[in-house]
Amino acid sequence: MNRGGKLAPEVNRALFVKNLSYNVAVEELFDLFGKFGPIRQIRQGIANNTKGTAFVVYEDVMDAKQACDKLNGFNFQNRYLVGQSMPNLSQTNISNEPQYYTISQTKWSDRKKI
Repeated sequence: MNRGGKLAPEVNRALFVKNLSYNVAVEELFDLFGKFGPIRQIRQGIANNTKGTAFVVYEDVMDAKQACDKLNGFNFQNRYLVGQSMPNLSQTNISNEPQYYTISQTKWSDRKKI
């Protein structure tokens, strides 16, 4: 869905979020970030060096920008979130990284029906 207007090329549909609780469930991330628009996928850090981080990929760039603006510094589970938009996710090779667990919106929708 294109809402018109132009954004700088560095704005992307993907957000990198850190300072998450190590115990946060992916369901809680979908609930929090899903308030700003449809999410394509969430990649949650699972290795020792990536715990407490996640990549949130939105369907629409404007939703990603709004989430970043509203949730950066937001107190979630007694921790202040630090979020930033990713300049170019294609240059950040995380798709096959073993330290991130990926769940797509489709997989999440299927899980919610169970």
